Amino acid sequence: MKRLMIILIAIAMLATLIGGALTASADTDVSVTVDGRKVVFPDAKPFIDENGRTLIPVRFVTEDLGATVEWNAQDREVYITKDGVNIMIRIGQEIILVNGKPKAMDTKAIIRDDRTYVPIRYVAEELGATVGWNASTRTVIITTVGGSAEPTPTPTPSKVSSVTPTKDPVTGWIIIKENLTYVEFAMTIPWDPDNEILNKRYDAAEKMLAERYGEEIAKEVFAYVRLKQTASYVLDMKKFKLNKQIITVSGSGTGLDIYVWKEGVL
Repeated sequence: MKRLMIILIAIAMLATLIGGALTASADTDVSVTVDGRKVVFPDAKPFIDENGRTLIPVRFVTEDLGATVEWNAQDREVYITKDGVNIMIRIGQEIILVNGKPKAMDTKAIIRDDRTYVPIRYVAEELGATVGWNASTRTVIITTVGGSAEPTPTPTPSKVSSVTPTKDPVTGWIIIKENLTYVEFAMTIPWDPDNEILNKRYDAAEKMLAERYGEEIAKEVFAYVRLKQTASYVLDMKKFKLNKQIITVSGSGTGLDIYVWKEGVL
């Protein structure tokens, strides 16, 4: 019995040491070089996320790569442009749009300490660079090909064409947007702790979608939407086919988004 206790204590101590080593490793600074030049991050620093991807404050590295950056705070979207390549990344989504074509990522862009962080490998490679990793020095090595050309104009930021002006508990909190960069029609429905109000909100939103795209697709979409009755319930992104377009629905926490993507985007 005494020997067993000694073994258990030794295992616990070993686990603590390993955990501390891993934490120290995770907290170690990550460096970035572009064509051999070290990128200086004066305040916000790059880090490795839980998916093992290096996230970097978007403006520093993209500008070092000769790209231009535009931030759309209203839609939480980043636009990155260089040499005719237009990239859009939306905070919290595992999709990168390159010249309107979606590509899957295995991590997400986030906002941390009031800075926008993006997975650098996806951005740099789409801009024509190659990305390497030196594990011993924890350095991201970015290599560009040739000189950088004049940056092309950034995409026009999304415009809000219609927001319900009143703040009644039902329609006053449903936000409708049209003619976004890659989205034809968008609807945001905030969750409400009062289920009666929430379901009236869903009814009103379904009617809005039906008026524009037809009752059949609206009924199909909102059969999924209505599953979210609590803030903790997560609606994973689901796609619905609408002729040659795609409608996506996703929701977590107090937010729920419905997007009707422009033809050919998804």
